[in-house]
Amino acid sequence: MKRSGFMGTLDNFANASNERREQNIMRLRAAFNDEKYNTLIQAAKGTGYTLTTVKKWAIDGNIPLLDENNQPVVPLTADNQRQINPKTRIAHLNKLSEVYNKREAITIAACAKLLGYPEETIQAWAIDGEVPLFTKNNEPIVPLTDWNTPYWMESDDFL
Repeated sequence: MKRSGFMGTLDNFANASNERREQNIMRLRAAFNDEKYNTLIQAAKGTGYTLTTVKKWAIDGNIPLLDENNQPVVPLTADNQRQINPKTRIAHLNKLSEVYNKREAITIAACAKLLGYPEETIQAWAIDGEVPLFTKNNEPIVPLTDWNTPYWMESDDFL
């Protein structure tokens, strides 16, 4: 039997709300896989939704974001681990290297702010791509080599 009128409208609202929720969970998973969010707090800030809402999505979507105690909100399994797209990862590493070599940002914090990713992610990319970003203590995250030392570091105006 087909519903009409008020009850049909409520059904439509419920379906639209559920669809929007499912889309938000899919976006959360995509951002997690892209290394945009590692924690619930980062996801809440990034999405503009409350911590409670993001936590529900992570649980319902089986996304092991870390809580305030650095524990995954769902058990980490082979099925729910982060699935990093290798082409996207290479593009991120290239962008990080470009930003560093152009001297647009040379610290982990500055690159995180410029690229819109968490500092933990930027640090992992820097290590993976051997980009010697500087820490808060002005130490390069990876050793400087002939291969990764930019031209501007050798100039007199660097120091």
